[in-house]
Amino acid sequence: MQNVHSIALWQQLLQSLAPVTGWLYIGAGRGSTLAEPRFAKVPRLLAVEADEHNHQLLAHATAPHKNWQAAHALVNNTDGQATWHQLSREEESGLLPATTLNILWPNLTQQQSAKQPAVSIQQLLKQAGEDQEHYNWLTIDCLPAAHLLQGLNGALQTLDVIELRVAVGDIAPQQSGATLQECDALLLPQGFTRLALQQADNPLLGRALYGRDFARQLAEAQKLQSQNNALTAQYNELKASHDRLQKELQNTRSKLENQKTRELQPQEALQQAQTDLKEQQRSAQLSTKLLAKVEADASDLRERYAEKTKSEQELKDLIKELHAKLQAASHFYHKIEQEHPELLEKL
Repeated sequence: MQNVHSIALWQQLLQSLAPVTGWLYIGAGRGSTLAEPRFAKVPRLLAVEADEHNHQLLAHATAPHKNWQAAHALVNNTDGQATWHQLSREEESGLLPATTLNILWPNLTQQQSAKQPAVSIQQLLKQAGEDQEHYNWLTIDCLPAAHLLQGLNGALQTLDVIELRVAVGDIAPQQSGATLQECDALLLPQGFTRLALQQADNPLLGRALYGRDFARQLAEAQKLQSQNNALTAQYNELKASHDRLQKELQNTRSKLENQKTRELQPQEALQQAQTDLKEQQRSAQLSTKLLAKVEADASDLRERYAEKTKSEQELKDLIKELHAKLQAASHFYHKIEQEHPELLEKL
C-alpha cells in the first residue's frame, strides 16, 4: 500500500504526461474533493451523484467553474431499472446491498431499498450532451467499480487515467464487481497498468490508480513506426517499379504507334496507287470511247470525202466533155460561117 496522498500526487504528475481534456467523476458525493489541487486546472468536468441531497451540494460546488457540471444519476453497467440500497453508512449506499458489504463493514445495515432508473456511463454522457472522446480521465468513487466500467461498452481506449474505489485482499466476493482483482482483470489486458494503490481508513478498501502503459505503448509505437518504415520502403520500391513499368509501357506504346504509322504509310500509298489506277482506268475507258467515236466520225468523213471526190471528178469529166462538145460546136459554127454564110442569114 502507498501513503494516503499518493493517488493525488500521481494524478498531478500524470497531468503533465496525459493532460486532462475532460474528467468524469462518478460518486462525487457533496463535491468536497473537487477543491483539491489535482482539480485546479481541469478544463472540463462532469461530476455525478445518485443521492439527491448530495447532488444539490455538488451542483453548488461545480457552479463557479466554467465547463463543470453536476449530474443527478444512478450509474450502472446497463440502462434500465436498478435497485438503490440506502445503507447505514451514507458513503456505502449504492448498488450493493448490506449483505454483500457486511464482510467489509460488519455493522453495516440496510435502511431501505428502491427501484430507480439507471444509466450506463455511455448513456450518461449522451444525456449530458457530451462526447465520450472529450473525457480521458475517469474516477469511480463508489462500489462496484468494475461493474460500472462495463457501461463504457468497450470504449476504454478513450481513457488515459482511471481511478477506482476497490475492495482489496481476498475477503471480498469475487463476483461483486467491487474487487481489485476484477478491476485488474478488466483493465490490464486493455493496455493499462496499475500505478498506485492507496489504502483507505478501512484496510479492506482502497483506491487503485490505472494509467496507460506508456512504455508498452511506446514500444508498440516504435514497432508500428518500424512497420511503417518498412511499408514506406516497400511502397517507394513498388512506386519506382510502377513508374519504370509505366515508362516502359509508354515507350512500347510509342514504338507500336510508330510501327503502325510505318505500316500505314505503304498501305496508304497502295490505296492511293489503287485509287490512281482506278482513275486512270476510268480515263482510259473514256479515251477509248472517245477514240472509237473519233474513228467512227473519221471513217464517215472519209466516206463522205470519197463520195464528194467522186462527184467532183464526175463533174470535171462532165465539164470536160461539155467543153469538148462546145469546142466542136464552135469549130463547126466557124466552119459553117466560112463555108456557108447563107445558112446563117436564114437563121
